Amino acid sequence: MSVIITGGTGFVGLALAETLQAAGREVVLFGRDPMPEAFAGVLGWLPFHRGDITDGKALEALLAATEPEAVVHLAAVTPDRAAEMDDPSSIVAVNIGGTTNLMRALSRLKRRPKVLLASSVAVYGEIPPASATYRENEAVPAPQSLYGITKLAAEDAARRLAGLYDIDLTIARLGPVYGPWEYKTGLRPLLSPHAQVVDLWRRGEHVVLPRRLTGDWLYSRDAGLGLVALLLADHLGNGLYNLGGGSMTDVADWCEQLETAPWAHGWHIASGAEKPNVVFGLAKDRAALDIARIGRDVGFHPRFSGRTAADDYRSWLAAIGTPL
Repeated sequence: MSVIITGGTGFVGLALAETLQAAGREVVLFGRDPMPEAFAGVLGWLPFHRGDITDGKALEALLAATEPEAVVHLAAVTPDRAAEMDDPSSIVAVNIGGTTNLMRALSRLKRRPKVLLASSVAVYGEIPPASATYRENEAVPAPQSLYGITKLAAEDAARRLAGLYDIDLTIARLGPVYGPWEYKTGLRPLLSPHAQVVDLWRRGEHVVLPRRLTGDWLYSRDAGLGLVALLLADHLGNGLYNLGGGSMTDVADWCEQLETAPWAHGWHIASGAEKPNVVFGLAKDRAALDIARIGRDVGFHPRFSGRTAADDYRSWLAAIGTPL
């Protein structure tokens, strides 16, 4: 199977590419910029096509030249509050317009590849679910951020066009991701709290957390494994899947697991009026995604959490040749 990954040189795109390579699949990356050289030393120089998801003609040319068997659509802008206020039109153009551009470009092919659209837990908003977790068939989307609003709209637009163009579409709503391959691309103003911790330590700073920052954090290599499981399945019983970490963990534990590293510079949780230097996009912790459906349909279960994630992350840092 040959696979095009839009947004392929971003965080999740590289994690997915790594997993597809391990599965013996051909991968083509599409994005604005190539991956960092340090990453290429581990992944190798995968075929890369520079382009913008808002450019429909560029997408048509890429698809005609490569004739993929599958496309994983990851290209998106993940804005913070400041970015929402500064340039909302660009966020809409990329997240919604980019999705419709891709679906239309796919309709031009004689053999239409299957499409896996990466959405987000952000579509559920911050309202607690009726049950303990957000379930695909129960939780009503109520996005509050522009990111969540545009991702939900992209889902709906993709479903409509998939029906019109006779395209095999599956949607995966990803939980909050952290781990290997995360770097500053310019499309994600706010890195995961886990990456912020490492970045602060790299700059010799003491980490101050606003709280423990609990969530169903999804390790990037688990994200890759879950997406590949959906992509390679012969038959799926559903068109929508949650893909989360499977258990609640917190960033304080991440700090504890890594604090013995020679490059760590200590951490604590802010008290009183003390100002944290790690930022989380939510004012309060959010409930977890229910991942029973993806476990039942394709046998996916997260492998990395706590110590296993921290040890793997250290190994990744060593592999890319950086002190952090």
